[in-house]
Amino acid sequence: MKEVQKLQNMEIYSLKQTRTINKLRVLNTIRFEPGITRNMISEKTGLDPSTVTKLVNEMKRKKMIYEKGILPSKLGRHSKRLYVNKEFSKAIVVDLGVTHSLVGLSFFDGSVEVIDEFDTPDTPEECFRVLTERVSRFPGVFPLIVIGVPGSVDKTHKKLAFAPNLNRWRDVDVEKYFKVFEVYLENDANLAALAETMKNKHFGDRKNIVYILVREGIGGGIIIEGRLYKGSFNAAGEIGHMKMYDRGPCFCGRVGCWEANTSISHCVHQYEKEKALPGKTMYEKFEALCSLYEKDDLAKKILDEFTTILIDGIVNLVNILSPEIVIVGGEGVFLPDSVFEKIVSETKRQVHPMNKEVSVEKGSLSNKEVVLVGTSILSSMMISERLV
Repeated sequence: MKEVQKLQNMEIYSLKQTRTINKLRVLNTIRFEPGITRNMISEKTGLDPSTVTKLVNEMKRKKMIYEKGILPSKLGRHSKRLYVNKEFSKAIVVDLGVTHSLVGLSFFDGSVEVIDEFDTPDTPEECFRVLTERVSRFPGVFPLIVIGVPGSVDKTHKKLAFAPNLNRWRDVDVEKYFKVFEVYLENDANLAALAETMKNKHFGDRKNIVYILVREGIGGGIIIEGRLYKGSFNAAGEIGHMKMYDRGPCFCGRVGCWEANTSISHCVHQYEKEKALPGKTMYEKFEALCSLYEKDDLAKKILDEFTTILIDGIVNLVNILSPEIVIVGGEGVFLPDSVFEKIVSETKRQVHPMNKEVSVEKGSLSNKEVVLVGTSILSSMMISERLV
């Protein structure tokens, strides 16, 4: 008798679990394709139309989603368009940068609004003291904070394992600084890859992608067969630490890493040995440097060298991973069109013949928003799992 009861309980649990999974599938489909209809959701997810209708009606009652407008039809009834209610839940998200950090208010539809920013302190203690003080100014948010970090995180996503460019921060237990928030850390390049693939259908339709986040360092988000690849130790994508040369000390402690020779900070420091650049932040200075490409011989020389080294790394990654597309984002979006055209043509010329069809494109999101958008998407999906 006990075994029968146990089996029945397992079946009930399985049904509830399946229903929750299906509800999340429907909710995320609406989130990433706003204005979609019930029939379109059914076609996209493979769920029965009646199941979709039941789940939609349930989420409408909870005010998670709403209807607005219609999709005209010549064959029958017009279909109502569906949208996620952005105000249903709000949370704090953070793009923790090497020199400058952004705080955002994340909405339930995955959108985000910058609400604060500050120069990143040198020590983790001071950094998270400042951050907790800033976060406390915004009461009434969901007790979850997603933080994008320029380094690797442990498998619990609570501890910053190693961030070379943040003065070599290591084994930082971030959760202990936030008493009332659940903390979730994720590598900034992974978040940027998530943002680009979820916000841009052109990228999202590709299954094998290498996203290169060009910042003070170089980070990578690797997507294989449609899934973000993190590796056995949660540290995949540390592409900036490929040893490629015998020059350039790196913050990781080695010499010759890719990012030690081609990061934006390397370019800015090279230029400012002779001339000053306008701007307060490193990315503002790099943007200014890129704008001087056609006007200033020193800027052209530095960016041409930057481009050559960037191409070397991209070619290596393409030959190792054979992706459909390489997306160059972050401060990489500042590169002049003539420079980027060279990156595209030289990559195609230098890669293995079997990889000649690879596409190389600039990211579609701005350098300032791409990581924060990724944190917001992840936050909204995590909150959905807790509320459906």
